[in-house]
Amino acid sequence: MESPIEPSSIKPRDRVVEKLAALGIPVEYLDRRYEGLVDFVIGNGLLLPDIVSSILPTDEEVAESMEDARSRSNKWKSLTMKNRFRESMVWLRWLMFQGEPINALKNLAKSSIGQRGVCGAVWRSGDIAYRCRTCERDQTCAICVPCFQNGNHRDHDYSIYYTGGGCCDCGDETAWKPEGFCLKHKGSEQIQPLPEKFANFVGPVLDALFICWKSKLFLAEGIFQENMRASDCGAEQRKAANELTYAVVEMLLEICKYSESLLCFVSRRVISLDGLLDILVRAERLLGDAVVKKLHELLLKLLAEPIFKNEFSKVFIGYYPIVINEAIKEGSDGILSDKYPLISTFSVQIFTVPTLALCLVKEMNLLGMLLKCLRDIFLFCAREDGFLKAAKSGGLYDSTNRVFGDIRFVMSHDVVSKCATHEQQDISRTWLKLLAFVQGMNPIKRETGLHIEEENESMQLFFLLGCSIAIIHSLLVDGAFSVATSEGANILSYLQDVDDGDSMRHAKVGRLSQESAVCSVTGRTVSKVTEAGFDSVSHLFIPSSVIWLIQECLRTMETWLEVDEGISAALQSISSPNSSGTSDSNSLAIKKTLYKIRKGKYFGKLTGSTENDSSESSSVYSGHLESRDTEISKNIDSDSKSCSAEIDPVACGYMGLDASAMETDSGIGLATVRLMSLCQWPDISYDVSLQEISVHIPLHRLLSLLLLKALRMCHGESVMPNVTNACSASSLSATYADFFGHVLGGCHPFGFSAFVMEHPLRIRVFCAQVIAGMWWKNGDVALVSCEWYRSVRWPEQGLELDLFLLQCCAALAPPDFYVKRIVERFGLLDYLSLSLERSNEYEAVLVQEMLTLIMQILKERRFSGCSIADSLKRELIYNLAIGDATHSQLVKSLPRDLSKFDQLQEILDRVAVYSNPSGFNQGMYSLHGAYWKELDLYHPHWNSRDLQVAEERYLRFCGVAAMTTQLPRWTKIYPPLEGVARIATCRVTLQIIRAVLFYSVFSDKFTESRAPDGILTTALHLLSLALDIYLQQNGASGVERCIGDSDSMLAFVGEEITESLNYATGKQSLLSLLVALMRMRQQENENSYLESSNCSFSPLIESLLKKFAEVDSDCMTKLQQLAPEVVNHISNSTHNTDRSTSGSAPDTEMRKAKARERQAAILAKMKAEQSKFFSSITSTADDDSKSEAEMSNSDTEHEAEGAVQQSCSLCHDPTSKNPLCFLILLQKSRLLSFVDKGPSSWDRWPDKEQSSIPANRVIYRSGANAFSSSSGLASQSMQLTEGPVVESTNSDMRHSTVCNLETLEEDMYICIRREMCDTLLSSSLKKDEVSSTSGSSPESSRDAESDIFRKYIAALSSETSVNSLGTENTDCDREPTESTSQPFVYDGFGPIDCDGIYLSSCGHAVHQHCLDRYLSSLKERYVRRGFFEGARIVDPDQGEFLCPVCRRLANSILPAVDGTFQKAGRLPVTSTVDQVPALGSPSAQNEEICSLRLQQGLSLIQTAAQVVARLDFFEALSLQRKERTSRNLEPISRVLSKMYFSEKQDRFLGSPRLSHPIILWDTLKYSLVSTEIAARSGKTSMAPDYTLTSLYMEFKSSTEFIFSLLLRSVQKLSSTNSLHSLQRFRGLQLFAESICSGVSFNYYNTRHEQEDNLLCSLKHDDKEALYPDIQFWNRASDPVLARDPFSSLMWVIFCLPRPFISCEESLLSLVHIFYVVSVVQALIICCRRHGYSINELGSHHCLITDICGILGGSDCARWYFVSNYVDHSCDIKDMIRRLSFPYLRRCALLWKLLKSSVSAPFCDRDNVWKSSHVTTDMMDTTESTLVELNEIQELEKMFKIPTIDVVLEDEISRSFALKSFHHFHKIYEACSFQNVLYCKPAVPFKLMSLPHVYQELLQRYIKQCCPDCKTVLVQPALCLLCGRLCSPSWKPCCRESGCIAHAMTCGAGIGVFLLIRRTTILLQRCARQAPWPSPYLDAFGEEDIEMRRGKPLYLNEERYAALTYMVASYGLDQNSKVLGQTTVGTFFMD
Repeated sequence: MESPIEPSSIKPRDRVVEKLAALGIPVEYLDRRYEGLVDFVIGNGLLLPDIVSSILPTDEEVAESMEDARSRSNKWKSLTMKNRFRESMVWLRWLMFQGEPINALKNLAKSSIGQRGVCGAVWRSGDIAYRCRTCERDQTCAICVPCFQNGNHRDHDYSIYYTGGGCCDCGDETAWKPEGFCLKHKGSEQIQPLPEKFANFVGPVLDALFICWKSKLFLAEGIFQENMRASDCGAEQRKAANELTYAVVEMLLEICKYSESLLCFVSRRVISLDGLLDILVRAERLLGDAVVKKLHELLLKLLAEPIFKNEFSKVFIGYYPIVINEAIKEGSDGILSDKYPLISTFSVQIFTVPTLALCLVKEMNLLGMLLKCLRDIFLFCAREDGFLKAAKSGGLYDSTNRVFGDIRFVMSHDVVSKCATHEQQDISRTWLKLLAFVQGMNPIKRETGLHIEEENESMQLFFLLGCSIAIIHSLLVDGAFSVATSEGANILSYLQDVDDGDSMRHAKVGRLSQESAVCSVTGRTVSKVTEAGFDSVSHLFIPSSVIWLIQECLRTMETWLEVDEGISAALQSISSPNSSGTSDSNSLAIKKTLYKIRKGKYFGKLTGSTENDSSESSSVYSGHLESRDTEISKNIDSDSKSCSAEIDPVACGYMGLDASAMETDSGIGLATVRLMSLCQWPDISYDVSLQEISVHIPLHRLLSLLLLKALRMCHGESVMPNVTNACSASSLSATYADFFGHVLGGCHPFGFSAFVMEHPLRIRVFCAQVIAGMWWKNGDVALVSCEWYRSVRWPEQGLELDLFLLQCCAALAPPDFYVKRIVERFGLLDYLSLSLERSNEYEAVLVQEMLTLIMQILKERRFSGCSIADSLKRELIYNLAIGDATHSQLVKSLPRDLSKFDQLQEILDRVAVYSNPSGFNQGMYSLHGAYWKELDLYHPHWNSRDLQVAEERYLRFCGVAAMTTQLPRWTKIYPPLEGVARIATCRVTLQIIRAVLFYSVFSDKFTESRAPDGILTTALHLLSLALDIYLQQNGASGVERCIGDSDSMLAFVGEEITESLNYATGKQSLLSLLVALMRMRQQENENSYLESSNCSFSPLIESLLKKFAEVDSDCMTKLQQLAPEVVNHISNSTHNTDRSTSGSAPDTEMRKAKARERQAAILAKMKAEQSKFFSSITSTADDDSKSEAEMSNSDTEHEAEGAVQQSCSLCHDPTSKNPLCFLILLQKSRLLSFVDKGPSSWDRWPDKEQSSIPANRVIYRSGANAFSSSSGLASQSMQLTEGPVVESTNSDMRHSTVCNLETLEEDMYICIRREMCDTLLSSSLKKDEVSSTSGSSPESSRDAESDIFRKYIAALSSETSVNSLGTENTDCDREPTESTSQPFVYDGFGPIDCDGIYLSSCGHAVHQHCLDRYLSSLKERYVRRGFFEGARIVDPDQGEFLCPVCRRLANSILPAVDGTFQKAGRLPVTSTVDQVPALGSPSAQNEEICSLRLQQGLSLIQTAAQVVARLDFFEALSLQRKERTSRNLEPISRVLSKMYFSEKQDRFLGSPRLSHPIILWDTLKYSLVSTEIAARSGKTSMAPDYTLTSLYMEFKSSTEFIFSLLLRSVQKLSSTNSLHSLQRFRGLQLFAESICSGVSFNYYNTRHEQEDNLLCSLKHDDKEALYPDIQFWNRASDPVLARDPFSSLMWVIFCLPRPFISCEESLLSLVHIFYVVSVVQALIICCRRHGYSINELGSHHCLITDICGILGGSDCARWYFVSNYVDHSCDIKDMIRRLSFPYLRRCALLWKLLKSSVSAPFCDRDNVWKSSHVTTDMMDTTESTLVELNEIQELEKMFKIPTIDVVLEDEISRSFALKSFHHFHKIYEACSFQNVLYCKPAVPFKLMSLPHVYQELLQRYIKQCCPDCKTVLVQPALCLLCGRLCSPSWKPCCRESGCIAHAMTCGAGIGVFLLIRRTTILLQRCARQAPWPSPYLDAFGEEDIEMRRGKPLYLNEERYAALTYMVASYGLDQNSKVLGQTTVGTFFMD
């Protein structure tokens, strides 16, 4: 690397001195450097500008520096330049502050304490910011974390987000409310002026510096504009400007951070220099990226000064169009972010300030500038025909979105929107012309040829553009209506209504985690309406600005409509022959005009002069609107005049309109609109399936929004009379009738409705055709367009506004013409012909959609009658009917205006029922039962799938079909829209209904019906609604006169059909068709027991017939002839009953109800039987009251049953005789280490030293055990030259061997029991006698032990190949050399890289040969990279596969022993030893006083060690054949061997010294311990669970069967090989020496030369390899106090002859031995490390006194025995019992296993999660301790352990304790070791302790660096096991911090990581990864993935407890939910 030394010998400081000397400054000043220059300037102030210029590097210096550095690296060149400019800034700072700058700045900071005004902290990408809706001024404001923490936001509505830039708004009153300021920032008014003494010095220096800075930037800009960047001169100038800017900005940022007064002073100096601010704004084009970022940071800081912000805004507006034009020239958005980031950074800072925005609009024409930019973009993206082009639009989407966003920012202020619609109406007019440009954009045409392969990827951009337009529409309309609002309204009141969702809301913070594009574009549809009451006249006052805007919208719309193909043809047909030429010329002129508009030639000036605006406004307000579009006016003037005389007053009165009002209200309105003033109903010809269609009609939607708000203003819920019927008597008053005439002056009802309804109707037809499948050849374009149009967020901006416009047209149009137009557009005129043949395959769907549309026009009240509360309730019912939902899902699904309603939560609580989060389920809302009856089946949002789901849920919850009970009803509607009711009773609608009924009755059996049930249902609903309208009208006077002759409907009902005579159907009418259909459906119901569909039509039809009979006598007469059974009883029924639509269910319904009841009863009975069966098979089979014979019989029965039930899961052959093997999963574990060390905490960093050495782990040094480096066989380095073992092929001999070994061990058992009983009966041993007996003669047993060892060597030699155990490769005289890197082994024996191996099983069985074939096929496909089941889960190279049945993970098999399920260790028949009462038997407990059985246990171990070495047994053992491991056990043995030993010890796998029984037994031991630990954890609570019930249930539910099978396998394997027996018996001898005699046998100190020769034969070359037999013997010789007592118990049981495992008395005595060991360990902990004193204890003659006495002179116990759980407030005896509790619990599990009689496996692991065993609730420490002590007492009774006082006073136990401690102390002093023994109560396993509030965790870790590469982690992952911060993404620079690597080192392959940014869990199992739900939920019980909502999250203890339990119970690879999301080797987030 090159050294950063100046290329010239002159340093930067000396260069400055030389230039100052050249300027004429005396040397005496320059010799004092900075101080001298300051003194000179004080006396020569006039020379300051020259001095500043001389200090800065000149262009020549820059050129020289670049020349010198050309041969060097760019980095060196950059360093050189920066050093020179930084040195210049040092000189200038001295001049500014007239002395040492640091001291001056600190003094200035001290004087500014308490005067901090605005924070202005600048954020970088990924920083955290807070948004408080309570304190913010608008939705773009946010504050930094320190300001939030120092402020008072309690009970505020705040959220947290990730930023992408921006600055903190704390202290800025224009953005943040003063009450939300933090303690440090009090507002800009708190900023004091810079002290005069500083100002006088700093100002001149800054002025001189800024002049130089400005000149450099202008020079660089000139070169940039001349494109001279490639020249040397240009490069030098740009380099100088770049470096100077960086140095100046860096210096200004540094000094301004000390004082805001100085910051304000600098800002004013910047704007005081003419042209500097302009060039700084434009400088981003000239400077490098790093310099631009620094410069923008400075500008953001300076914006805190209001004057600077105002001046900056003016410059910014002038620069804005330059950037947009540059983007247009490039045709790409890339330059906005890459080259011109200033626009996106600063626009939100300026445009969101209300006062500033209004000032800019009025003075700088801000909106005009933005609209011009938008126009330029549209012109660039337009096609030749004027429509926007998708390809070009996609390239400029970001630019378009940027401009739209800025318009939205500006218009969001009510003062600005009011100005745009009242004072500067040219802005609104220009906006309308822009809408004409985008009206009909992106048209598509149905493809009838080949399927389109290429999809339009930019199609969605038009919908996003439409959303942006809709947002601005809402703001514009609010401004137009603002006259009606209070003048004193807050300037920001509308900001809360403008919903920008996620784009506008986070514009300042630049949020990174955006939601989908559909949800990010938002807008408010309807703003709040003034609720003040009006009288009958004043409430119709609509602001003239609204009338003007409606007229302008109509004129613009008409200009666009006249070039439509169908409409232009209709105009030609309407025009008279005399005026045809004029019409043609007019049409041509209009087309030219529209083309000019689209090409930009007709936009004109965006704004006029002030005089024009004022005059125009006055004309508007006077009611005379003159159009500037003279070209259009002249063309259509003549036609308008001719049409004015043709308006039919009668027709207008028929529709409730005043024709004269509509003609004259607007003055010359008729002269401005031509199409909509037509008095004839035009015949418009258009086919959606053949012509172009566009779903983008923003002009229509603006008109709809204007009419909607005007209607609400006049007839809203607070001003509208309480009208409940269809048309009340007062509803047609002149006041109401004048509404449309007032707002649509100049329009005729026919012309307006005919032309305005056309395009919304076309869109609905297009959607229907897409649903029918007619547009499938268009690919996804049509489908996505339809989905967008019908989407949840789009309808309020599209579908619902279009539907409201159709309702307005329906109220004005002639009903028959209106409905006929609908039928024509759907292409269904042929449907009314009553032809039984379908016209096409799409007809059924089209008819269904058409009927649904008519129903929606009649029923929809979202914008036409419902209050906001009712609309909200209706939307919630709709969403909850589809399915249960979370709070955020509901809010997200609501329309924008409803989601902001302040009564949302109140209504939600009333409509829905909330379910608290449970397990991994989030908090959910479900629909309240009472509100199912309010379900609207014709909601506009329904799609077929959701509607079907809702109907099914309705049937399930209500018991009846929704289609037959949820009949539509006419509800109140705004009075001007009451004419909508006429379309339900018009003739064309009734013809449609009659056609549907006809097709249903007379459908051809050979062709598909034209009226399926869905269509029939909708038609019947429509007829029911028409009847309901008639019934409500019949109760109002004068109805028929106003809305038409309703009697025509009744006449039509009885009218005979003439069209169907050709089909021989007879004389039919609508009534007769209803009767025929009812009878036909009744007959079908009788013939079938259950209906095929959910709805029954016959009751519905019968109720309709009854209604017809009620309302009309003629109908009654006809029905008496057609269906007398229906109407005969009407006269006797009450009116209410007659009006009911439900009625009583027919007999078929009653039969179905009874059938359902019977079915439910049968299911309940079956469930009860199942429960009884399961309870019987899971009941305790080993009840203590049972006799041994009873249990034996029970076992035999269960074994036979289990054998029959099990079959191979692969071949499923029940007759196969091949043995079965059960699938198992073997997993490495470090669970015990984590429990030992306890959980880490989030608020402290993990201790590296503590985590580097695992707990309870032995480091082997010198090849020796840490405790017995010279004891046992640890010091013996062994190497065998091994070969294959010859397996016996004689099955008879093999059987004989097994029997002989079993018989031999039974004889040993009998002999041991006899000798032990003889010894115990012969004498009553005292303490010293026991001591001497048990350890009397180690020398006397030396010969016997040497014989066993010699026999073991001989057995090994017989197992080797031709190479014998010669010593040619060994050196007997070689001393052991110390190894520097020895493996860790937990508890003396086990795997080298984990605590142990855990065994689990799903319970399914296979044949081994079937599995071999399956795995071979799997491996073959894996090698070929083919697909196979579980390819993303398993790793075949590691032997992993999925269970064929349950798809759980497995990696080995465990064979069933001889196909039988024999209970372990059944007592031999030849035994003559008396049996003790059953352990734990109540009778035994009552009859016998418990005494400590320590003496019997010691005698047992000592006697057994002696007996196994007796000569007769020894000789019998030598005759046994040594056999290899059974083939069925090879898979599990192979997997375990790989797990236990490192790769360099692969030779162990074939060695006879590799004792598989030892490894299997160790696996069983560790699995038992792990199961006990798992049982401590509550499944749903963090509180520990100490109950025996939960312990046994955990054992039974998951592991009992497989553990029992493993136990039998170990015993079976131990009986097949004498070598294994020798290993066990040698271990028994070592245990006897260590436990009974307190001696660790030392072979290196022996004097027997013969034994030395034996050791030489076992030497080996690999010093690091330690064979398992040596490990085991080392473990046996360790001091008993140094090891876990339960582990020692398990190993002693393993070493004893097999029958002892079922001898309860022997087991009991062994349990007592190691219970005393646990008590002694607990005493050492309490007395030594935790300061219990003897005086306080009050025990002077017991074991406590002994322990305290011997600990005084020894430090070994202080460091070796560790516990973090000792409670000093607890009595020492209770503490001792608590510390021994884990031992007793594990003994209980062992006892349960030994007595187990389970006959079948537990095959469903997931049921463990569903089981609800007894758990302790959250309790305090005292209650938990009491529960713990009670459980301890139960276990003490079970094992007949006397009280703790008896144990402590027992002489034998005291002697045993002292001897054991001396043994431990002796070994400790002789060895150096690093492990410790953790002694702890039964504490549960816990993951990392996490904070209650997630934001604390986020703030701590979000910016933490990787511990390896020291860079900020992009996606930090917190290990919940140890607390280390990791990364889920792999990086070569920090491999150890990767999640996979860390999981291997920390959790033996298991990793549980909390992804900080995502808030979710990452589960790691070696290379397998799976996501898991977050443990943090918000106040509504929901997750917030990636903090999208940003709401406060709280730790859910139930979820965290469930995760903890799953880890503790090894469920990560057994849980189906985890495996379902698991992938191998890839991070799921990517």
